[in-house]
This record gives sequence, C-alpha cells and structure tokens, in this order.
Amino acid sequence: MSGQRPVTVTLHDHVRVVTLAHGANAIDEALMGALEDELERLAAAGAPAIVLASAHAGVFCPGLDLKKLDGRPRAEVGAVIARYLALLRRVAIYPGPVVAALAGHAIGGGCLLAMACDRRVMARARARLGLSEINLGIPVPAGAVAMLLALFPTRSVEQLVLEGDGLGGERALELGLVERLADAGAVLDDACRLAAHLGSRPAAAFVAAKAFLRHGLGELMAERDAAELERFLDRWFDPDTQDRIDAMIGQMRR
Repeated sequence: MSGQRPVTVTLHDHVRVVTLAHGANAIDEALMGALEDELERLAAAGAPAIVLASAHAGVFCPGLDLKKLDGRPRAEVGAVIARYLALLRRVAIYPGPVVAALAGHAIGGGCLLAMACDRRVMARARARLGLSEINLGIPVPAGAVAMLLALFPTRSVEQLVLEGDGLGGERALELGLVERLADAGAVLDDACRLAAHLGSRPAAAFVAAKAFLRHGLGELMAERDAAELERFLDRWFDPDTQDRIDAMIGQMRR
C-alpha cells in the first residue's frame, strides 16, 4: 500500500465514485482522515451525487482496525471511536445523494458506514451485511443506534444490533436494509445509475428535502454519542471483551 491513497475519487458520468482503497479497508486514522477530506471537499463543491465503493473485490469495509487499537490506552481508543462516530455523522448528513456499493462484506463499523448512506446496492451472493459488535461484548454506539432507528424499521434494527449475525443480500432486502441487489460485478454500475437518478433532481430541492428528512439527526447522534461514550468504553475495556478482541486479532494474524 506504500504510496497509495487510502481513498480515491473518480468521475462516472455525473457521479463521484469515492473508493476506499486501504487494503481490506479496516478503519484507522489514515482512512478516516482521507474520507473526511474528500467528503468536506465534495460538500464544498456543491455536494454532487456520491457512490461509496471499495477497491477490494470481496470486502466493502470490515469495521475498525482492531489490530491498531490493540494495547492502546482508554483515552486514545476513545478518541479514535469518537472520530469514527463523527465521520458516520458526516456521511449521514452529506447534503447530496450518497449510495453504497456493497459488492463485498460490510461488517461492524463498515456496515454502519453503509447504513449512513441514502441507498444501498448489495451483491446478491458472497456478501454479508451485519453488526458484529455484540459478539465481541460491546454495544453498537448510541449515536449509531439513533441513526438506525431514524432510518430503518425498528424490528430490522433490533435484528442487526442484538443478534450479531451477518445477513446475505436476499435477507437484507427483505428487512428493508438495502434497496437493490445485483450480481457482484454489476453492483458498482447499478449504484452509479441509482446515484445518477437521485442526482438528476434539482439540486437545491434535493438538498432541502434531505435536510427536512434528516432534520436534527446529526445533533441527536452527537448528543447520544457524547452521553454514552464512557459507557461504551467501559464495555470495550471489560476483561471478557478484551479476551474476545484478542482472540479475533489472533485469528486475523494466522
């Protein structure tokens, strides 16, 4: 990955394809910083339609990079989590259309990143969507739960948050968590068509309509995150959770 940018932006017709290109796209400070910069730049340039995609054929994003958080003190872990949650809010309230192209797995924080978008196109097979936090002994962060409850059916959110199972494309579609399915090789093109469709509406009207739909969502997410971050970190640093995280890191390193 030496010299490679963690995030690239290319033009596909009138859609900006924002591609995560950071290995398997585990979320660390480098990836967050690059994505923050691009979202800020695009918002300042009129908030064109975006497709959030991955350069990795089988993985959209697996969530936070646990290996880079391993052994770090509570204050540093808290800062990384808080920065990730701020990034999630930034995606959720981006003024223009945002479509996630899920040709591969979107797990944990990667799932939340996809769910913060306006629409999702998912591979019909060989891709999983899910929140695995509870399997490690940690809750899905409070602001992210508030976002999910604002945007998706309550029972579907409960299944994501409480069961911790990855969902295939057909089941995710049934639960109302994704809008379209496609063959893996066609996901990006379908996502671009959907983003272009949304972006073909009068831009000022789209921005206003989305602001009305998501009024107060960013503030609510920030409020809930601030109120519950320490409780989240209590669970993160619980000895049982640390054992589970260590076991997962051990599996990654094999």
